[in-house]
Amino acid sequence: MGTLQSWRKAYGALKDQTKVGLAHVNSDFKDVDVAIVKATNHVECPPKDRHLRKIMVATSAMRPRVDVAYCVHALARRLAKTHNWT
Repeated sequence: MGTLQSWRKAYGALKDQTKVGLAHVNSDFKDVDVAIVKATNHVECPPKDRHLRKIMVATSAMRPRVDVAYCVHALARRLAKTHNWT
């Protein structure tokens, strides 16, 4: 069973790297998309502070409502797909 778990972790890491690459190319909100993917990756450890800070800044009251709505929607979409507790 250990082989299946290691395969899943490797596959999850590959998917995360693909998402980061696509965010760099296709997104208007590159920094936010990359921070969301990296903060909600498949590694079971708390996210890094710099990724959390980017998300918090993107959802602050000083940002335009469209930017905040995009960040909240992207974060909700990503969290709905993940099965990781962190």
